[in-house]
Amino acid sequence: MQNVDANLRSVNHPFFWLQTAFQASLILVVAIWGPSATFLTVFAVLALVLIGVPHGGNDFYYRPNKSLWGSVKFLFFYLGCMALYALVWQWLPIVALLAFLVISMHHFGQSNFLSDSWRAPESLLWGLWLLLFPMLKHAREAVGIFAEMMGGHQNLPMDWGTMSNASWMVLVLVFGLFYALILWRRKVEHKGQFILQWALVTIWYWLTPLVLGFVVVFCLWHSAQSMRYQVLYIRHQRPKSILGILKDFLPLGILAMLAWVVSAQFDVMHHLGLGFVLLSLVTLPHVVVMDGIYRADSHR
Repeated sequence: MQNVDANLRSVNHPFFWLQTAFQASLILVVAIWGPSATFLTVFAVLALVLIGVPHGGNDFYYRPNKSLWGSVKFLFFYLGCMALYALVWQWLPIVALLAFLVISMHHFGQSNFLSDSWRAPESLLWGLWLLLFPMLKHAREAVGIFAEMMGGHQNLPMDWGTMSNASWMVLVLVFGLFYALILWRRKVEHKGQFILQWALVTIWYWLTPLVLGFVVVFCLWHSAQSMRYQVLYIRHQRPKSILGILKDFLPLGILAMLAWVVSAQFDVMHHLGLGFVLLSLVTLPHVVVMDGIYRADSHR
């Protein structure tokens, strides 16, 4: 494991315990009132608009050259990546889908462990579980979304949803033990907290439908975590108040939220495939930018 400033880590700080308490509370709400409780839907939408979407809008802040020409070059890079990826979706949708899953898996794992290498096994396992478990647990719904993303409709080739609870329990137990073993073998600090994080996310996925489950995990365990990292990273670069940094983030965050509102006018919530394609277009340049940050010496 690379040496990362303790304050930047995703566990062992008050914010982590706040996330833990919030996730446990949401699990309790589902256990008592069920996943259709109005509170859960309102929370998921607000979290997506206020945290999930804006967290990627901060990338412009990381442009290496803050001059006008440097800013223009950064925007050309960002928009160019999105345009090229859109062409891939148009002509090679299966390749675009696989690329989206792979880069998302890498990004989720890297941001959770602040890894400077894509080969870090604990990072890969975390990213894999965040995507794979809900996709398998709700395979018919997931394949329907994937089919829409690729511009067609396909039948589910294997109905994983008919697996017995005992089979699911075995899958969860085997993966959990393997994940814990990797954390131990890799000498990951605060491994117990990473296991607690995994257990809470797994229980949440088990109890909730695909979209609600993923949106909450995305916002609570990735976007909020990433925004905290971004604030602390910038403060390490130059002294500035947290309020000042959030103020700098505000214009880009508002633009990101406006883009989401505009997309909602096209009834994206009833066309989830389109929504995820739009998300993928922003994800590609965002992952490239953040990967450079996580690999930089200044972040360790």
